[in-house]
Amino acid sequence: MCDPEYPTDTSKGLVAIKVAAGGAHSLAIDKNGDTWAWGFNSYGQLGNGTSSGFNGANPVPGRVSDPNNPDDTSKSLKSVQISAGFEHTIAIDAQGNAWPWGWNYWGELGQNTKTDRIFVPMQVYNPDNPSIAFKASQVSAGYDTSLAIDINGVAWSWGRNDYGQLGYTNYDSSTVHRQPAKVRNPASPNNTDLSLNSTLVSAGNWDSLAIGKDGYTYAWGYNGYGQLGNNSYKDAYAPVLVEFNLSRVISAARFDSSPGTNLTNINNSNSVTVLTPAHVPGTVTVSVDYTMGGSGQTLTDTSLRYTYTPAGVLPRAGGEGVMLALATGMTGMSAVLASRRHRREQHRLLHALHE
Repeated sequence: MCDPEYPTDTSKGLVAIKVAAGGAHSLAIDKNGDTWAWGFNSYGQLGNGTSSGFNGANPVPGRVSDPNNPDDTSKSLKSVQISAGFEHTIAIDAQGNAWPWGWNYWGELGQNTKTDRIFVPMQVYNPDNPSIAFKASQVSAGYDTSLAIDINGVAWSWGRNDYGQLGYTNYDSSTVHRQPAKVRNPASPNNTDLSLNSTLVSAGNWDSLAIGKDGYTYAWGYNGYGQLGNNSYKDAYAPVLVEFNLSRVISAARFDSSPGTNLTNINNSNSVTVLTPAHVPGTVTVSVDYTMGGSGQTLTDTSLRYTYTPAGVLPRAGGEGVMLALATGMTGMSAVLASRRHRREQHRLLHALHE
């Protein structure tokens, strides 16, 4: 059998259990858990403590430095998972610690530093407590971005965010996120307290993908070629569902915490009617529960608003016992039609319901 201890011996081969291909460099983990890298190394993406200079390369596998003994070339970083990005690399060790190295101009190494290049593996730390290691179950290095799933199944991202590929809802061509932050929850993307729970993440060129714990596929970032799979060409700055044009089927509606009643489908369409419950005057959040195609995990849209007004105000105003028609769209609840005492009035979502 080929011996993994002698990758420079042309009579033998590197015996690997995992491999990863990047922009112009390659990685492997051997049967002993040692990490090897070869190829382009101008930005330190081989993790051996050196840079080969512009257009420099290492044409044979070399050990990725042991971060605890970076000067000992006989030792290597012990890994269980590796991912090669365009010009940087991330590995996970047996304890779940995340170790990136290479190009860091866009903060893709998650070190919260402006150092352009890091030549040996450096540990990622918890952004809320820098004294605690960031624990990951899976990582993916992309084009100047990085994704990870922590040991609790929460998706995180850091690095470049030109097209919203970090999934934070906000984006700017000059924005750099130099440490991990949670990818937003697709059901409530503006709620910073919620996050996308995932089983797998993958960082692409300008877009990102994840498999949610619900089994559905989510995508975000650049969508100029329809790579987000949501029947559009519009960029998404937070995760959107990859779907086969499945319609949202509404199962319940709540006005703040009070449930609406008499939920009824409208002529076998994707819309329902619901009676508003009693509530004190003021604007409330309408939480709409739905499933995709009528099956799978129940999701909740909280983007709608409804205003209750005091008694005695014009009949067109909101109140208790008003029949509302909730209509679903490809990207959420798209319209509301209100009726009261046989009067019907059309409301546009952005005009009447978003405060």
